[in-house]
Amino acid sequence: MTGMWFGLAAIALAGAGALLYVDRTRRDQSGRVRQIWAKAQGYTYTGSDDQLAGEWHRAAMANQDYLTATDVVRGNRRGEQFVLFDLEETATIVAVRREIGSDVDIDLRLKSTAPPKDGDLNLLGAIGPRVVFATDLEIARRVCDQRMVAFTESVPPALSMLWSEGRWTLGSLPVSSSGRDWDAAIEAVARLSGILHVLPPVTDPSELEVDHDPTRPRPRPDVSDAPVVSDSDAPVARDLPSAVRDVPRREAPESQRREAPESQRRNAPAPDPSNTPKPGSGPQRSGTVRPVD
Repeated sequence: MTGMWFGLAAIALAGAGALLYVDRTRRDQSGRVRQIWAKAQGYTYTGSDDQLAGEWHRAAMANQDYLTATDVVRGNRRGEQFVLFDLEETATIVAVRREIGSDVDIDLRLKSTAPPKDGDLNLLGAIGPRVVFATDLEIARRVCDQRMVAFTESVPPALSMLWSEGRWTLGSLPVSSSGRDWDAAIEAVARLSGILHVLPPVTDPSELEVDHDPTRPRPRPDVSDAPVVSDSDAPVARDLPSAVRDVPRREAPESQRREAPESQRRNAPAPDPSNTPKPGSGPQRSGTVRPVD
């Protein structure tokens, strides 16, 4: 009886070894296939990347940052930077980078897929064969226009999940997908990335003024547009810098401040009646007329 149990254990051990060998062979073959595919497309291939999976945290990447990304392909497709990799035995991930990131994240998944567990993603509704979740429902309603409807109806069913995180738009494929599936997935995720360019750009309140539009450069002050300050609008002494406030005031010489002698006042010419303005004609001014501010 004991010999029979030892025999069954040996058979199980041999079967497990055979499965591991087949799995290793299949993985190596899949890696070679992806490497050949990447080389044919002009992309860069890397066997593994321990840090890549930790870049994203939503949808298929939730709680997967401890896994190693394998068979990593990086490249540019029609001007779009992308990365494709296997999340061990879980899924194949495609990520396309946008030039400008956004604080609003959107999740598109098939109706048969379980809803996301992120607390900040709210259900918007169904669009085509997929269900939409977003961190800002009002903005997501504006994004889900006719282009989005047409897009969801043309997405390959193998892309069960599509979502955005900051600067990236991502999609999830079965790990058993082929080169044709990878091409279609990159194309679909890049199309969604183009649609999501309308999302509001990411903002940093610590670097922005209240009334400043982050999409426009900050205006430079123009000295020529500075208002002209009249004598009546000049700041009082307490508002001036101390270096200016402490400068002693120059007094006019005593000889200039003394009143004119009585003889000079008595011999002053009388005013000409012809130069006296008539009533109702208004004051007479000479020189350049300055517009009223």
